[in-house]
Amino acid sequence: MKIKTLTLIIFLLIAFNINGQIKITGQIHSNENIPVPFAEIILVSKDSIPLKSELSDENGMFTIESERESFILQIRQIGDILYNKEFQMSSNSNIGIIKINTTKSLQEVVVTFKKKLIERKVDRLVFNIENSVSASGGDGLEALKITPGLRVNNGQISMIGRSNMNIMIDDKLVNLSGEDLTVFLKNLRSDDFKKIEVITNPSAKYDAQGNSGLINIVTKGIKTDSYNGSINSSLSQSKKSIGSGSLNLNYQKDKLTFSSNIGHSNGSIQPYQEYTLQYPNYLWSENNLKRNYFNNFNGRIAVDYKLNSKIKIGAIYYTSYNLPLTKSENNSYIYNNYNVLDSLIKNNSRIEMIRRNNSVNLYSIIKLDTIGTKINIDLDYLNYNSNTDNSFYSNSFFSNGENKPNSYFSANNYSSLNIDIITSRIDFDLPLKWIYLNFGTKFSLIKNNSNVYFYNTTSGSPSIDPLQTNEFIYNEDIQAIYFSGTKNLTKNIEMQFGLRGENAQTKGVSKTLNQINNNNYFKLFPTLSINYIVNEDKTLSLNYNKRINRPSYNLLNPFRFYSTSFNYSEGNPYLQPYYITNIELAYTYKNSYTMLYATNIENGYDQVTYVSQNSSVQRVIPNNFYNQINYGFFEGYSFSIKDFWENNSDITIFYSKTKSKIPNIVPSIDKLSSSFNSNNLFVLDKNKKIKASIDFMYQFPSLARSYNLSSYYQLNIGFKSTFLNKKMQLAINIIDILKTNKQTFTQNVNGIRQINFDYSDVRRIRFALTYNFGQNLKIDKRKSSNEEEKRRIN
Repeated sequence: MKIKTLTLIIFLLIAFNINGQIKITGQIHSNENIPVPFAEIILVSKDSIPLKSELSDENGMFTIESERESFILQIRQIGDILYNKEFQMSSNSNIGIIKINTTKSLQEVVVTFKKKLIERKVDRLVFNIENSVSASGGDGLEALKITPGLRVNNGQISMIGRSNMNIMIDDKLVNLSGEDLTVFLKNLRSDDFKKIEVITNPSAKYDAQGNSGLINIVTKGIKTDSYNGSINSSLSQSKKSIGSGSLNLNYQKDKLTFSSNIGHSNGSIQPYQEYTLQYPNYLWSENNLKRNYFNNFNGRIAVDYKLNSKIKIGAIYYTSYNLPLTKSENNSYIYNNYNVLDSLIKNNSRIEMIRRNNSVNLYSIIKLDTIGTKINIDLDYLNYNSNTDNSFYSNSFFSNGENKPNSYFSANNYSSLNIDIITSRIDFDLPLKWIYLNFGTKFSLIKNNSNVYFYNTTSGSPSIDPLQTNEFIYNEDIQAIYFSGTKNLTKNIEMQFGLRGENAQTKGVSKTLNQINNNNYFKLFPTLSINYIVNEDKTLSLNYNKRINRPSYNLLNPFRFYSTSFNYSEGNPYLQPYYITNIELAYTYKNSYTMLYATNIENGYDQVTYVSQNSSVQRVIPNNFYNQINYGFFEGYSFSIKDFWENNSDITIFYSKTKSKIPNIVPSIDKLSSSFNSNNLFVLDKNKKIKASIDFMYQFPSLARSYNLSSYYQLNIGFKSTFLNKKMQLAINIIDILKTNKQTFTQNVNGIRQINFDYSDVRRIRFALTYNFGQNLKIDKRKSSNEEEKRRIN
């Protein structure tokens, strides 16, 4: 859709929808003259037809708009009408303080208004985390850990039936990933969360990129006319230690809302890896002892301002600055067929990196009427920059330890990456009597410039190797248009359907190879969700969608990056996107969630370590070479016993089959597998200030795309306690207490079996201390001269 056409639609909608509105403000008090929060204010026509409703805020204040000059104003609680009065107004009015009798309603409100822990909507599972004891006093990552359908393992978040996921905060996408995202979530307080929405089947409104689900964290919002914040610090100890600290600040006054957090972490871990290659005539056995250093800074600032009752504007800024360093000692032992050591190769490397990530989102929300018609406008800019300096050297030795002549080799492999992404999006929400429509468009401009330089330093003076030095430029433009509709077919059946079209143009240029690769394509991505509410406790839903997974920019760069003198990775400029079809059937019953799902991947790609019998060089190259199908069953259940024990457990049984297109090089594989996860919280005192947790997960042997993955499991225990009227919290966690989260990946390439063992230095003890502060702001509200006259209206 052209920009001019969109602009015309906007002005037509504005002209059609904006009418004169009468704003009514007031305050609700009980008979004891105490403000009544969260009372329902309803405007009703003379024919008893509800026109509009709002809730009073924490101080009993309310504002409601009417398109009619004549109306009846009602105040209700728990279904009881506590106030009913007809008004005739032609302009904005403050009706002052309304006094109501709340005794009956207050006695019933605790029971009636408590939401179910798990709810199923047409396109998402809603976990009302504010009703969970386990989430109290935790961080954002701990809150996700107990959410049905999600798994959190050592800071890595995954969604059942999906290969990855994206995080949103109050419907705004968080442009962070990997370690940056983990640190950001740890700096959030779960007590500030209202609910967590697990969107396994994103509607056509969202990007089709990746076999991704969405996690939307809905916050409680900042209390009106107040400020609050928290100071967080932690220290975790394994073989090495990691320390971190963060500061969160929130402020709200009048039309301005401000929130921010800043954090820093520093320390190191010491993972261990083994790599075995079973050649026909010899055995290559390699061990790699690493030391990964962290020095990370991250920050977020969000500001929004209400220009008036219809327009809100805002901005969100993220930044991260990381200085990771990896030192590696690699020993490769070569054995003959009699298992006798033939030779030894020692490789040492030092990889220094600088990573910067900056993104800004500017947005505006324009309400066109009181029934929900609105326009959302977003403009985003992201810049990611990294520089990597990899110095390594190797020596070869005979079995007796004697150095092999002329075997010394050293080099410096330097690379830089700069990515700029500009996106603009406009969304329309149009509630009609027969359907709720959502439609819009998005434009993305992506520019990636990466350079690789290779210097041979064996002689002591660096000399550049022009055949292994390259500049790679990659541009990608995507234009998308979509529509989505939600309709109640019957009282109990709701359907959401949509279609998204994405037109992409990509161009990759390798200057050294004088190679240009272009790829243009247009694809349609349908979505469908049907929700059937059997009764108050039972909901059945069916979801379907198609998605695309485009390769990361590094995977397209055709030049080499060395990890040792015998092992290097290189990108593939001919790599193509792959396509995913998802279907799931879900059933929610009270606090249980059951799901059957199937996923089909066409033309999938994966990293393959290519080896041959005639060479000891190991080349890691991505290729499109397989199709994969997955079937799964998921069962999650939550329960609590007398506020003493709360349990959130789930089990998954799934079958995966990876069919190779190059079976003579990489064979097809399949596996039936399952996993189990249980999170338990125990309240140890009457005041609920001391809590203990026991978490356990077990993963049976499974497939990781084209690799076989071994079984592994993990047991964690923890304690937390609050002090100073719940303002301070101390938490102690022992992670992977049995040291059993050790994973082995295996793959056969050209008849040579590869075995990768990985232990990521998971076992550790962590101490965390949090202090919360805040208070209401004193607002000087000047009374008008007719205050007493206004009260007489009651």
